[in-house]
Amino acid sequence: MPSDSGSQVPPKSLSVLEFGGANILFAADPNQNRVYAFELSGIPDETRNLDSTPYNFVGFGTQLAEFLETSPLSISYHDLAVHPVTKAAFISASVRSSDGVRSELIRVTPDGEVASVPFRDLKFTSISLSEPPDASVSFWRDIPAATLSVTDFEFDDGVLYIAGLSNGEFASTLRQVAFPFESGADVSTIEMFHTAHNQNETRAPIRAMAIATVGGKKTLIAAYTCTPLVTIPADALLDGAHVVGKTIAELGYGNTPVEVLTVTAYNMERQPEQFVLVINREMSANLIKMEDLAEAPGLTTAFSGLGDTLGVEGTHVPFAGTLQADNQDAQFILALRRNIDTGDVDLISSMKGVYFRLSDFVSEYTFPDYEYPESQKGTQMFHNMIKPIEGYPELVIN
Repeated sequence: MPSDSGSQVPPKSLSVLEFGGANILFAADPNQNRVYAFELSGIPDETRNLDSTPYNFVGFGTQLAEFLETSPLSISYHDLAVHPVTKAAFISASVRSSDGVRSELIRVTPDGEVASVPFRDLKFTSISLSEPPDASVSFWRDIPAATLSVTDFEFDDGVLYIAGLSNGEFASTLRQVAFPFESGADVSTIEMFHTAHNQNETRAPIRAMAIATVGGKKTLIAAYTCTPLVTIPADALLDGAHVVGKTIAELGYGNTPVEVLTVTAYNMERQPEQFVLVINREMSANLIKMEDLAEAPGLTTAFSGLGDTLGVEGTHVPFAGTLQADNQDAQFILALRRNIDTGDVDLISSMKGVYFRLSDFVSEYTFPDYEYPESQKGTQMFHNMIKPIEGYPELVIN
């Protein structure tokens, strides 16, 4: 059991999610500045979902609104986590009504089954976070600082890493707590140099992060708003330490990173390579080779090239409009994405690598009388692979 006396305080709200194995779901409760570990042993084991099955739910937001008996615009989506065994999607959301705001935990399977998970009835343990953000502080009038007490989770080797804000002099904070929750968290404060802002930043929190082996060392790969990419050695994250991360890239201004994922994808020679995928809300995703992270020098001087990028380079992958995302399986990334044509929210899978959703576009290739020349046989193979995955097997051209 956790050491703090409030470990059995019931949850009120949910935001950030992360699986800690098949039967444990970590969730942040920003209303109470707590982190919960829910036991999911009572959730059905949908073994039929073990196969790699793509999600193709265009208009999912409307479907969910009907299920929750509300309007699509009353739903805010906070996070998405994919069950490591069943590949079911767990979505934390809040629903606004005249009675106030209620939290929902939704479970969706690849075959379209939508269910509400009664998280308040699940067995749990929890831990409180020290030095929470000042309750009187808000951003842009109506964004409470408390909502950023947890901005992302990563679970690795029995330890939950918790990024977010605290109320200390250096507000950007990284907590580590061993699971099961039997003791308090180790707390480190984080500093990094944001070259586009020309300053050392100690308050802006990590917005998305991943843990990977970089150059033979366990490393935290962190992305911040506007969008510096920073590496932090995991062994430097000691209780009470003030850690200065190494800024290795400036990926673009005017953007909030949504997720940082480590992925294995195949190159043009069909050989597997390790990548980091930085998924962004306002611009395309960045696919960066893991080996390039290890060789990247630190950026230490001001950079004023507005609109340009700097540091380690990657490949731009069409992913704009993504609200939340997670690794689905070895083949797919699952994303909640705002559909810019309809305004709805889609729940869709995308191939890992430099691929994209072919059905997002109408181009020369889309015309029914298009014939692939010999020089485009590779393109034809790619299109024929993608079309059935996105639900259009009848459009394959042999």
